[in-house]
Amino acid sequence: MTGVVLYADPVCPYGWLACRWLADAETEFSVRPMSLSVLNEGQTVPESQRQRIEDSLRAGRVLAAIEDPAAAARFHFTLARRIHEQRQPVDHAVLRAALREAELPEDLADQANSADADPAVRSAHQTSQDALGETGGSPITEIGGRAFFGPVLTELPTPAEGRALLDALRTTAAVPAFAELRRPRAGAPTIPEG
Repeated sequence: MTGVVLYADPVCPYGWLACRWLADAETEFSVRPMSLSVLNEGQTVPESQRQRIEDSLRAGRVLAAIEDPAAAARFHFTLARRIHEQRQPVDHAVLRAALREAELPEDLADQANSADADPAVRSAHQTSQDALGETGGSPITEIGGRAFFGPVLTELPTPAEGRALLDALRTTAAVPAFAELRRPRAGAPTIPEG
């Protein structure tokens, strides 16, 4: 079974760990946007999460302005690394720097404050939810046409552990009757600085 697609919001630390996991597992995968901002519309969001929700919308607007999916994935990766590993804020300068690193026009950063892209942000988010078949957060992993919420990683696995995890998910994706496997987690994720 092939075809790994990761739906993630670049501001989500769990989405970033999943992105790094797949890259370190040395597998080909594509990254598609989803939006924590859209997911939380109409919800009461704790004060500690409000900035992340605002950052999600701003990053999503820039992603929506990038027409080429491969270029959008490059931007997603460069922005998420700056946010999570380098602890940079999602401001205009960081958006421009991530665009430059992804070899994209820096003026796309201006889209972060424009509501013109909001329908495209909602559409991209809905695609992630449709892949899952229900409401789910970041990340959503689709393997061979079957999607799962997660994996929710609390730290980056070693490359060998990551390959084993991917093999396990490929196995579960091949079983149509498999629906859910879950264990509790505690605390925030641990992300290596980079």
